[in-house]
Amino acid sequence: MTLIHVLGSDIPHHNHTVLRFFNDVISVEMPADAPRPFMVVSAAPETLLRYSNLHIEVFSSKRALAQAVIARAANRAQRFFFHGQFNPHLWLALLSGKLRRQQAFWHIWGADLYEEGAGLKYRLFYLLRRVAQGRLAQVFATRGDLHFFQQRHPRVPSSLLYFPTRMPEVAVPAAQESETFTILLGNSGDRSNRHIEGLQAIRRQFGDEVNILIPLGYPASNYEYIDEIDAAAQRLYPGGQVTLLRDNIDFNAYLTLLSRCQLGYFMFERQQGIGTLCLLIQATIPFVLNRKNPFWRDVSEQGLPVLFSADPLDRSRVAEAQRQLAQCDKSAIAFFAPGYLDGWRQALALSEGERA
Repeated sequence: MTLIHVLGSDIPHHNHTVLRFFNDVISVEMPADAPRPFMVVSAAPETLLRYSNLHIEVFSSKRALAQAVIARAANRAQRFFFHGQFNPHLWLALLSGKLRRQQAFWHIWGADLYEEGAGLKYRLFYLLRRVAQGRLAQVFATRGDLHFFQQRHPRVPSSLLYFPTRMPEVAVPAAQESETFTILLGNSGDRSNRHIEGLQAIRRQFGDEVNILIPLGYPASNYEYIDEIDAAAQRLYPGGQVTLLRDNIDFNAYLTLLSRCQLGYFMFERQQGIGTLCLLIQATIPFVLNRKNPFWRDVSEQGLPVLFSADPLDRSRVAEAQRQLAQCDKSAIAFFAPGYLDGWRQALALSEGERA
């Protein structure tokens, strides 16, 4: 029975990265007898036509996709590889037994592992989801996320796997020389970036002689939260040192933006933003992580310098981290291309193989 890959939520930037990776790389490095099948939630199905090496079924909603998965899961030989998940209907299908343990393989993307929402509704769902996450054939994740997951579900088989981060075809421009210390704060406009805490920490550690760039183009229509960030920025940096980038930025423009920075600063408490971290490493730009972010384990395992937001920081410590980063063999980093291909070979061998 063919393994079906499932992108169960309409997250275009991540979904296109996975589809592009399977279409352009996996189809060459790990060819199959037929185009690999995907089930994808998308409001723009025309954008998926470019992936000619894949067989893609498009669904208009999370619920519609979940119903189709449940129908096919009635054949207990059918397997599914869930990329990121982000679909409560699929977790409930696992919980109820409509989707059986041996049918479900999950690549953890971070957010669906952690429980940051507040309120009774979230608490109840998180409890149910946590039980469902113990009913999986195999999980794949970063070293830090595996450590977190295994403390809850030590009996679920697990393997190291990294998201197929899009790396530029040309070298990322090195950080530009600048008299003003420029910091990239966060990787999106999602509240998990904890931008206001980041602004406060940067002010405390580096003072006001800085420029701070904050990309906020995703998610769309996030006006209320952006206004909160704007108010905090004006209060902490009344001289206009903070630039809020409210619109989406294309990939090449994002590379140029990064080249203006001497430091990345990321306050999220879960694994996310690996793509941006990879680009910063490639450009030899150090970054600060929240100590609660388990991805520090992966960074440290690769011999890369780690700065933490709760530690004393100044420009000399950043300069030392940059010196250490410049000495690292970037071609050997496991979460860079092509290093992460080994994990994908193992993941597909396990999920596509004969093991039930």
